[in-house]
Amino acid sequence: MGIAHKLYQAIGGKEGSFLQKKWSAYCIKKDLKAKQKRLHENGLEALKIFRDTCKECGANYWLEYGTLLGAVRHKSFIPHDFDLDAGMMATDYTEELHKKLIDRGFVFSHAFDYMNLKTGERKKSEYTFTYKGIAFDIFLAFREGDICKVFCYEIGKGCVVKFSMSYTLDCSKPLSTVTIDGEEFSAPSDPAKALTMYYGEDFMTPNSGWTNDYGGSKYAEYYSPEEITGIRILPETNE
Repeated sequence: MGIAHKLYQAIGGKEGSFLQKKWSAYCIKKDLKAKQKRLHENGLEALKIFRDTCKECGANYWLEYGTLLGAVRHKSFIPHDFDLDAGMMATDYTEELHKKLIDRGFVFSHAFDYMNLKTGERKKSEYTFTYKGIAFDIFLAFREGDICKVFCYEIGKGCVVKFSMSYTLDCSKPLSTVTIDGEEFSAPSDPAKALTMYYGEDFMTPNSGWTNDYGGSKYAEYYSPEEITGIRILPETNE
């Protein structure tokens, strides 16, 4: 227990109190700054290992979400970003790729299974690793003709999925490339179109206060927890 936390308890910090809220905000901000520092120190290394491992396994990938935005807008990482995002076709994510990432320093954190409550269909839709303390999300895309869908989940307290949503990508065209700190990486065929879908038409304008509370995206398809949800899967342990 740190000195700051002992002091907090000594002066009577209680759950739900004004002091507790201030303390929580302080801890969250401190943790975020530590994550941002790790990303800018080791993020490029993580992406290069991921890129080279995908190439070795014959898997096509592309940068997604904030990592793609940083590449297009900054040719680097977003200054206030704290994790890494990539996508690939679900058929390209193999056991070989999974094992090689782990052999090269990636630590498997958890996965999400897509679950359709109406049909009972269930399949892996996302994997999360860490590399030197950086969260690395890999979103799996599912082909439907010339388009593919990527699912993601809004997580609430206790890791409960509040709602699910999907984005539709054009997978009929070849991937493009972008650069981060001089290194080339794969990107969607039309990065600007993808970023407009995720962040709106003004995605080139920096917004350090942006959060996942979009208030809704006109490009996303939303699902209630009773329709489609995600099930968080933790790695097996020997304990």
